Amino acid sequence: MNYKREVIDIPNGKGEIIRFQMNDQNSLTGQNMRDLGEILNEIKADNSKRGVILTTDNPKFFCNGLDAENLLSTSRDKLIDEVGGIVILFGELVKFDKPLITEVTGHAMGGGAVITVASDFKYMLDGKGRIGFTEVNVGLPLPGSFIDRIKMCVDPRYWAEVCLEGTTYKGAEAKKIGLIDEIAPTPEEIRKIALKKLETLSKVPQAAYRATKNTLNGALIAHLEQYKKDTTKSFEQPGVVDNLLEAMTALKEKRRPVFK
Repeated sequence: MNYKREVIDIPNGKGEIIRFQMNDQNSLTGQNMRDLGEILNEIKADNSKRGVILTTDNPKFFCNGLDAENLLSTSRDKLIDEVGGIVILFGELVKFDKPLITEVTGHAMGGGAVITVASDFKYMLDGKGRIGFTEVNVGLPLPGSFIDRIKMCVDPRYWAEVCLEGTTYKGAEAKKIGLIDEIAPTPEEIRKIALKKLETLSKVPQAAYRATKNTLNGALIAHLEQYKKDTTKSFEQPGVVDNLLEAMTALKEKRRPVFK
């Protein structure tokens, strides 16, 4: 099971804590990304559920992005479906119009950062874990939908290093630039912050919250389909697939990639 679901009592209804448990690095495949999207849509349709906390019990990785083994075992003509799955999942996260809170208690690279930034409220453990949009460092152009969302929270002075350099940040650094809302010294403290926020938000009239969130994200939601098409086109650019596969092979072999 890729996700462990726990229903909790909160004011005016129920909430869910969804724990990632995909593998030892909580890495993403096309299938487990579709699974998460389906879970979110199920909760979205359940009027008794007032919000979600995304987290993990893995002490080292919140989510370490796309699964290298999976990509290397996928035929080239199917790679876009696997890689593009994160763009589709991002859309489902942004369209989830109930409170969505993420606890980053370990590394959140690539897809992990994407899931985090798509959330309404983002809390991170002030420890060794890092967060970053490392897509460019494995040869992938960063999708426009991710960039739009980054621009909604990150200080403009840091857009270039976040998007073009794939810089990774510890908790305090991520909070400084706006990528993370709050940090805490222990997972228990992170949970206290997340639960308090979820309980507070559950007291807001649900219809008002959902309508306002959809308006807040309206411009981004309106362009999701175009961004999916743009991502497919960018994936077809010369060298993108070769560089991605080289990066995944180098990761597996624990060496530096040699890009074209």
